Amino acid sequence: MTTETAEIPVVPQEKHAENTTTFSAIRDLAREYLGTFATEFTVLASQLLAYKLAAHFLGKTGFSEYAVARRTISLIYPLPLLGLAVALPRYVARTLGPESDTRAARYFGAAVWCIAIALLVSTLLINAFPGTFALLFFAGRQYANLILPLSLLLTGLVLHSLVYSYSRGRLEMKRANVLQLINLGFVPLAAFVIFSDSVRSVLLAMGILTTAVSLVGLLLSPVKSVRLNVKPEAKELLRYGVQRVPGDFVLMALLTLPVTFVAHFSGIQQAGYVAFGISVVNMIGSMFQPLGLILLPKASRMLAGGAHAELRTHVAQIVKATALVSIFASIVLEISAAGLIKLYLGPSFSDAVVILRIMLLAALPFSLYCVLRNVIDAYHENAVNALNLSISFAAFLVIASISLVVVRSPYQILWAFVLSALLLAVLCRAETARILAERAM
Repeated sequence: MTTETAEIPVVPQEKHAENTTTFSAIRDLAREYLGTFATEFTVLASQLLAYKLAAHFLGKTGFSEYAVARRTISLIYPLPLLGLAVALPRYVARTLGPESDTRAARYFGAAVWCIAIALLVSTLLINAFPGTFALLFFAGRQYANLILPLSLLLTGLVLHSLVYSYSRGRLEMKRANVLQLINLGFVPLAAFVIFSDSVRSVLLAMGILTTAVSLVGLLLSPVKSVRLNVKPEAKELLRYGVQRVPGDFVLMALLTLPVTFVAHFSGIQQAGYVAFGISVVNMIGSMFQPLGLILLPKASRMLAGGAHAELRTHVAQIVKATALVSIFASIVLEISAAGLIKLYLGPSFSDAVVILRIMLLAALPFSLYCVLRNVIDAYHENAVNALNLSISFAAFLVIASISLVVVRSPYQILWAFVLSALLLAVLCRAETARILAERAM
């Protein structure tokens, strides 16, 4: 079975730099990344529609149960993956030469073993104590009947990520995008259309369909490599991946604690406004996720193949495009914040305007982080991004704590978040510049 593989363009750096403008850089990037952008935005639209269907078919209580279930999946999802969603595409992309297919297959086999064991342990623990798990995440043991379909959905999504990561590492983005579109775009909608009588039936349908589609993708991948002795490859993947798992939780904490602090300081209403502001910032950052999906394996392959000049040119183009688009989006939202709040939330939510405008200042640095972290992960085996996140998170805690004690204003917490996002972008930009300068020597 043949697939179309993204090619690495070889362009003389000086000539390309002379002829490339910011707008032509965006045009060139659009050609290469358009399919992935279209897929990710379709998935985003499908997920928003799924929430609307949940509200329509399940009512307020059912909607809340569905929303909490999806949030719970997002929280526990990184654990059985063991960081291999980043490790697998990186190591597969670095397999060059005549035996690249064999070496890539060995990494895939190793990932299958690691994820299968972690997934088995996770699902057994979840289903062994369904009442406790339901109490922890749903605040009630009566939701224990949701645990089995939830664990089935977790299984399907983890298998999906395994297959998707392998295709991503091979830069076979057409296959990866089709899988993403089916599992994350169409399956949730199909589950609501076919089984809409209860949250349990919807989650069960999503779990069954996602697992089935992922198993088909697994069979079309080099799954026979699990028969080989892949312990060396498993050690490489785990050494690289596991140390990145804490970084995922630090990022989650950085995006969550401003809401928690404001809730304790000013009440749930103000906290809701902050949560909305962070969601908007996260949405702007998510606009550049398709760049990262391709940039990580592409940069890994360029570094392994010695295409350092091309990598510098490519990263410069992406940074220009990211900065231009995120600044434009931020300015538009800053100007239209009052109208946006009134249209989306209602005229009684005018207090959220100032909060949104402050939070939007973090959009540019957060977007740059979302892109540049892929170059850093492509180059470093150590979890440098996790370190940068930890430094930025520590800065947020210090600034926010001092603000709460000295200034006693919830707005200082927002500024602490903006400054921590700026620090994160500066750290990532400095590390990326060091990587590209070092490879130029």
